Amino acid sequence: GRGFFGPTGVSESMRGKGVGKGLLLACLHAMYDLGYGYAIIGAAGPVEYYRKTVGAQVIEDSWPGFYSGLLTTAPD
Repeated sequence: GRGFFGPTGVSESMRGKGVGKGLLLACLHAMYDLGYGYAIIGAAGPVEYYRKTVGAQVIEDSWPGFYSGLLTTAPD
């Protein structure tokens, strides 16, 4: 859906090199340029990373939200 970022991942060998941050910021800036005032990070995973990097906020009780019916099992 539009207005969503993720889920994404970076291979272990490339972690810590700014690849994920670059991808995240490029996508969010592109969404801003398209007129979006906010984005939803689906299946956020490392919530603290997104909070620290872009000031993301958790939307309580939002799982599975957009992904309802698409997944066969919930993540641990």
